[in-house]
Amino acid sequence: MTPAHRTALALLPWWLASCAAPFSAAFNAPTTTPPRPESTSPLHQALLGLWCNSEDGGRSCWAWDEFLPDGRLQMCGRTADDPQPFAAVAQVHWEGRRMCYRVLQATANFWLPPGQSYCTDIVEVAARHHSYRDLDSGARFTLWRRPAADRDCPALLPVAGSEPVSAPTASR
Repeated sequence: MTPAHRTALALLPWWLASCAAPFSAAFNAPTTTPPRPESTSPLHQALLGLWCNSEDGGRSCWAWDEFLPDGRLQMCGRTADDPQPFAAVAQVHWEGRRMCYRVLQATANFWLPPGQSYCTDIVEVAARHHSYRDLDSGARFTLWRRPAADRDCPALLPVAGSEPVSAPTASR
């Protein structure tokens, strides 16, 4: 047996123990809901908070998007052609700069029904705004960061596992 083999055999118990430790901790950990991977996306972290959908550079808002720490997205507002406010809650999934959300709950007049998904490419994130590109049309849209206090919601959507969340009002 060579000295290298003796060293390797001497280190084997330590190596096995160090490899097994993460698995042992995972299997012996209390059973809780694991954190959602979406909430750890750097882009999701950069987008946390309230965003204004606007046609005038953020001075007025017709809809609001709020990225939540747990990986969900709340959306609400009012379009010019419908006097009824809309609201939806979606689960966000990230793949690089591509953001897809699957609608979990929505009012009847939201543009996607529950279970449907929508994907965009995030093209820019800055302190006061972010832009995304619609994959179908190629159009680029910019949303404006706003403080949480600016949110004005006419409708409530109950969100599973939390208190009901209010949906913001759109102002034109």
